[in-house]
Amino acid sequence: MTELYRVASTQKTTATLLHNETHETAHAFFSRKLKPICGDFVEVEIKKSELNIKRIQKRYNSFSRADNKGHKQHIASNVDQIMIVMAVEPAPTRDILNRYLITAEHESIDPILVFNKSDIDSKVFINIINQYEQLGYQVFKTTKHDQASINCIKPLLESQTTIIVGQSGVGKSSITRVMMPGLDLKTGKLSDKTGKGAHTTSVTQMYYDETLRANIIDSPGVWEYGLWDMSARKISSGFREFQQYLGLCKFSNCTHIHEPQCAIMQAVKNKEIHENRYESYLRIVDSMKYWA
Repeated sequence: MTELYRVASTQKTTATLLHNETHETAHAFFSRKLKPICGDFVEVEIKKSELNIKRIQKRYNSFSRADNKGHKQHIASNVDQIMIVMAVEPAPTRDILNRYLITAEHESIDPILVFNKSDIDSKVFINIINQYEQLGYQVFKTTKHDQASINCIKPLLESQTTIIVGQSGVGKSSITRVMMPGLDLKTGKLSDKTGKGAHTTSVTQMYYDETLRANIIDSPGVWEYGLWDMSARKISSGFREFQQYLGLCKFSNCTHIHEPQCAIMQAVKNKEIHENRYESYLRIVDSMKYWA
């Protein structure tokens, strides 16, 4: 007999699963060649009270990052939304938001931008919030001291699978606990020495909330988010305001860096594309040299 489950987390050769209908927790074995990840829908065979994953159903997308060789490393699959959390402290590392958004664009994952700890300084993110709202992104400003600022995000999570990402210490787990108080999530604090957050989530873990009928994927905090080896063309298509100009350059293989009659560069000059977003694009393209 086989049943359909969803992977909540994985270890070396075992996985924690959620039943696809009842959402009850179970544990199963798998062979190393299968390599299931959090969010996978899997077919499980039950023999003598032991569960074994026999097949992984086709993924419709995946959230990934670069490994230490610049290869694409899958972290979670079948994701509807990505909640990108930034905070006043620790301050976002340069380009981390745009790197996440490039992945979201390519994997057809809807982004939710959350600027947390606004009680520390309510003015820090004003300009960037206005800019990303103009680009059509859903943006929220939150603080744990005002639960209403967090709870207004809850309707977006209903019946969706949402992965929460961001640097260590920005408040991902604290935000999730407000929205889903029944979840047992650890929270951490910033280091007095470094001003950075401590890792409180060690593995990517999916939870199910009965009230919202929603899956929440809690991912480990990071210092940086590295994109795998990408071409300039692929990176440029991850900037949504660039997309209307792609294909309008003089050269079909334009990198939008130095070529004459580049539609993207002209749009920057015409202030149709924010200069800081274009500069971020240049830095991200330049960072790909480290994978050469």
